[in-house]
Amino acid sequence: MHIPSDELQKFRDGAMNTDEMIHFLEHMEQCDFCLEQLIQDEETSSEHAPAYLRDEILKKAASPEIQASRKIHETAYWMKLLCTGLRTAVGMGVALIMLFSVSQTDFTSLHTSSETKARISSSFDIGFNLSQLSRKIGSQLSENSQNISDNLSDLTNKIINGGK
Repeated sequence: MHIPSDELQKFRDGAMNTDEMIHFLEHMEQCDFCLEQLIQDEETSSEHAPAYLRDEILKKAASPEIQASRKIHETAYWMKLLCTGLRTAVGMGVALIMLFSVSQTDFTSLHTSSETKARISSSFDIGFNLSQLSRKIGSQLSENSQNISDNLSDLTNKIINGGK
């Protein structure tokens, strides 16, 4: 025997006493048909929260701490928007200033002379030579530190083995 629809309604409303609830749950555990019926009713139900819960939610939403929190979040949003707008405006202002100042700059004076080119070339040569020198020094230090490490290891082994 399946659960009648009025019992399903009592279950949804929370109007069952303890014995009825135990009987209902035991039946649901063993009857797939009634369980499917309950699941389908829940999926198609467009009921809202119970009235007591709805009232508590509305009362909590109207509370000062929730209203203050909402205002803080709203103000924070507008402050972020304001800051973003100010950054954009400052960036555009700087870009315009640069645009107008660059248009008055004489770029012909920036052409390098042969003397400047020679200095730049020699500084590149100096940099390359310094790089080669530092690599050579690094490799020699590595070799010498490896030799020292090997000699110390040999000496330690001789001491451990009693001088043999």
